[in-house]
Order: sequence, then C-alpha cells, then structure tokens
Amino acid sequence: MKVERLLAIVMMLLNKRRMSARELADHFEVSLRTVYRDLETINAAGIPIVAYPGTSGGYEIMENFTIDRQYLSADELVAVIAALKGVHSSTDDKQIGQLLEKIKALLATAPSAFQGGEHPVVYDFNPWGSTPAIEQKVSSLREAILCRKRVKIVYTKMQGESSERVIEPVRLIIKGYVWYVYAFCQSKQEFRLFRLSRIADLALLPEEFAARDCQLEKLQWEEQWNCGERIALVLQFAPRAHVRVRDMFDPQSIETAPDGKMTVRTTMTDDEWLAGMLLSYGDSLKVLEPAHIRQRIADSAKKIAAFYVDEPER
Repeated sequence: MKVERLLAIVMMLLNKRRMSARELADHFEVSLRTVYRDLETINAAGIPIVAYPGTSGGYEIMENFTIDRQYLSADELVAVIAALKGVHSSTDDKQIGQLLEKIKALLATAPSAFQGGEHPVVYDFNPWGSTPAIEQKVSSLREAILCRKRVKIVYTKMQGESSERVIEPVRLIIKGYVWYVYAFCQSKQEFRLFRLSRIADLALLPEEFAARDCQLEKLQWEEQWNCGERIALVLQFAPRAHVRVRDMFDPQSIETAPDGKMTVRTTMTDDEWLAGMLLSYGDSLKVLEPAHIRQRIADSAKKIAAFYVDEPER
C-alpha cells in the first residue's frame, strides 16, 4: 500500500541517510516516477527531504530531523533488531526487512553510547541443511498462505507411502532444524502438519479457500509431535560417544561410571525415528531396557549385517 511504502521510505532515509531514486525504485519494485511522487508527498507532509545532485547524490532527510522512539528504550530496540535479524535470516520476507529498517531508524535517536550497539544473543532461525529446494517451497507456501490459495502436493509419510493431497496452508513453522507447513488437509478433513522435505511436488491451485476456525496461539501442532506412546529407556554408551550423548540428552539423565561408560535413563516416543536414532550410535550403544526395544535393535542390526555377508561367486 502507498501509505506503508511512504513510511518505509522515511525510515530507510533516516537509517541509511542518502539514497538514490533508483535504489528506492528497485527496493520497492516501482517506477522512478512513483518514487518522485512519493518523495514530494513526504516533503509536503512536513518531513524535509533534501536532494543532492551528482554521481554521489541522492535524497536525504534534513539533518537533525528525527522520529521519537516513544516507549522503547535503546537496549530494547537493540533486542528487537537482533530478533528481527534472526527471523529475516530464515525467510526472504520483504515486510520483515522493511520492519527491520524502521526499528533501526528509531535507534538513531538513542544516546550515542547505544548507537551501533550489538545484542549479546544472535538469533539464527535458518535451519541446518536448508537447500534451494526447501527455500522455494517456503516461498511458494508463503504466497499460498497470503493469497489463501489451495495447494496440491505429493506427500511421503515416514513409512514410505506417497499420496496426493490438496491442502489449505495456514502457517509455516520452523521447529528445531526442520521446516513444516500447518494446513487443513481436504482428504483427512482436519488440520495436519506436513514436513517440507517430504513434499515431493507442490503446485498452487487457482481456487481460493475460506478461513477456517483455527486458534493458532494454542499450537495444536504440538499434539502431533507428542501423539505416540512414550516409553522409559535405559541406555548404556561407550566413553567415545560422550560428546553426542551430552548433546542429545539432559545432563540430569546421564550417570557416568568410573570407567567412563554412561548410563542414560530417559523417556521417548516409541516410533520409527527412535530405532533409527539408536542405531546411529552403532556399537557405542547397548540398550538395557525395555526388552522389546532391545530386541528390535538387535533384529535390525542382524538384517543390516546380512546385507554385507559375502555372496558366493557366480
């Protein structure tokens, strides 16, 4: 909208000082004529803009003109900037980028001791292993959410079964190091959580969908992460696995023996992921309890070993 663009221009000039009309036109994806009209509108509204000719010229807001920071302190603004940078790192969202510029501009009126200050925490919400394919899915689904467009996907479940679905996406979610989309599934007639890495194909459909009753502040998707049966595990690890063990498990659940072996008592959901995680430790792990998980890991190890038995020459 024009009003939002005008405000964004003001904030960018306050933050970046001098900018050319071409830079502004490229940033907002509008024509030079539109930028010139916007600058005239801003100037007429009482915000003094000065034009400088030449190769290093451009437009600035008159020196000493500032916008009151209102109720936010300088250190609070630094914290907001740090959080926004983290959000912006995970998605190419121009709205977030413009908001970041606005907040930076408010910091310009802070005492000099705070200007250019850095927050002690770096927020990086970009998942490990993010690929261009995932980024494209994020971009397409974000468009579908904003425009309320249905999306046709080919989705593969953990068990390997693939099916075609039509979904109504509501929110994109980063949980841990993985992207998900929370959407209403037409075939299941309920809200479901879909992992983006398991979406083999994705296409936006022309038809729009009406908003459904969905109270997102309750985080309904949490139920899908905790829907399986949780079981008590007793695991024994070799000393050489101590780094991974301490990365994976709560320190209070780890008991270290004098010989360096570690015993972990914890609870986890009994699903397909559990066996894969335990097998990933190889001969560094011995499952002590429960008996059925111990047997499952032993059976899986035997099947894997069978693949490597030398076959007779033909």
